[in-house]
Amino acid sequence: MTQEEHIQQTVEKSITAFWDHEKRQSSSIAEFLYSQFLFIRKRWWILQFGCLLLLWLILNMGFSQAVERKAIAIIIPVFTVLILPELWRTRQCRMEEIENSSVYTTKDIYIARMVLFGIVDLFGLTLLWTLVCMQGIEHLIFELLIPFNGVCILMLASLTFYSGREFYLPISLSFIFTLAWFLLLSNEQIYAQISYSLWFGFFLFSLFVLLIISYQLIHRSKEVLVWN
Repeated sequence: MTQEEHIQQTVEKSITAFWDHEKRQSSSIAEFLYSQFLFIRKRWWILQFGCLLLLWLILNMGFSQAVERKAIAIIIPVFTVLILPELWRTRQCRMEEIENSSVYTTKDIYIARMVLFGIVDLFGLTLLWTLVCMQGIEHLIFELLIPFNGVCILMLASLTFYSGREFYLPISLSFIFTLAWFLLLSNEQIYAQISYSLWFGFFLFSLFVLLIISYQLIHRSKEVLVWN
């Protein structure tokens, strides 16, 4: 082995040792999640709960089921799209190099933000579902979760496979999905033919695709230090 190779090997071992040391000295998972919770702009959660409140009010006004379905078809995708600004902020503000040169990388930050939004959104949707169940319209759970999963899939897929800085693509895809979903639920003949088992199948499929896309996003995110 030449002297240059010895030097290169020493440098690589030094970098690895420093990285391992920093990882051991870093904060716990709970502390990191809390720090990301403080970093996330809370206005998006306020707007999300505003969407759920508006939907709950509409469901309590005694409208027909057709009107309620149309309201859900519009409000739930808007509720979901409000996740996008925080997930896209790293790319839009060109923060990848800064994040990847710290102890916690872009991958860690994506995971933390998705976990935090998942917890808050699941709480909000569960609360809404609990309230609507008291009215005997628990079948709406699939009409809530399927568009939620669908828009999440489009947003995460754009973040995974699209390299642009602006989020025009996921917004456009979400709009197209919302329009298609709205037209589907507005068609009484088609809606009447969708059985409970088919709704359940749609939900399981959307959940499976969402998990696959989430894995792809995490897998493709950089975890290597910039200076490594």
